[in-house]
Amino acid sequence: MRIIDATDGHTYEYFARIIFVNASALNSNLILLNSTSSRFPNGLGNDNGLLGKFISWHNYRGQISGRSEDFPDKMSTGKNPSHSYIPRFRNLYKQETDFLRGYAVGFGSSSRAVQFSRGGIGEELKKNLFDRKLGDWWVSGWMQGEVIPIESNHVRLHESLKDKYGIPQLVLSCDWAENDDKMVKDYMEQMTEMFEMAGFTAINARDSGSPPGSDIHEMGGVRMGHDPKTSLLNKWNQLHHCLNVFVTDGACMTSTATQNPSLTYMAITARAANYAVEEINKGNL
Repeated sequence: MRIIDATDGHTYEYFARIIFVNASALNSNLILLNSTSSRFPNGLGNDNGLLGKFISWHNYRGQISGRSEDFPDKMSTGKNPSHSYIPRFRNLYKQETDFLRGYAVGFGSSSRAVQFSRGGIGEELKKNLFDRKLGDWWVSGWMQGEVIPIESNHVRLHESLKDKYGIPQLVLSCDWAENDDKMVKDYMEQMTEMFEMAGFTAINARDSGSPPGSDIHEMGGVRMGHDPKTSLLNKWNQLHHCLNVFVTDGACMTSTATQNPSLTYMAITARAANYAVEEINKGNL
């Protein structure tokens, strides 16, 4: 493994029997795409040409907010224990919508004293500080939708643009699909109905229209699978054609689901590390 030390600019080489690539999803793709040789001219383990493809992420475009008239004598300062979560409830047991899969919903709420946002001088300032009135409670929600991986959503190396170390930079080519648009529409309809039933007012459901890449939980590009023709990694997260290299971050994922993925990455990494130790002890690696 050849690295460039960011502190001194020197190049160093390290050697090991096994290597775990966990640079975060997109950077793991970048490393493998840049790891070329006469055996792998298009990236390490990339015999099928799928390295960098089927990139996915979570859809946060759907948002909603509303005013609550409850708890008029209460307020919050800083963080408060008012966050909540609705797990995915669409298409759980059968296909019931015009889009595939579904979304989860996160919520938060806050209130503050009206006077906190007012200034004043002398008597007016004192009145604003000590004779405060509590403001309204506002509830906000945001979707976390599953974006279905498609081959056209991909990353690749730029043909000419390089970073200061001379390493080709990553190009991200992704877009929303019709399934994502339909999911956002359903989210706004469902959440508006729920907010109305909860008695909230001034409800504002909206599509942020944010482009891909402005959210979080990037996944894919080095996906797992049983068939080397359609995947890069086996079930133990080893490259099919380079078994001493493991990839266990978000790059290995084949779908995003609707849950936060970090604990899954940790579990997959622990599982792969345990397997690697067993294989070393058996003399297979």
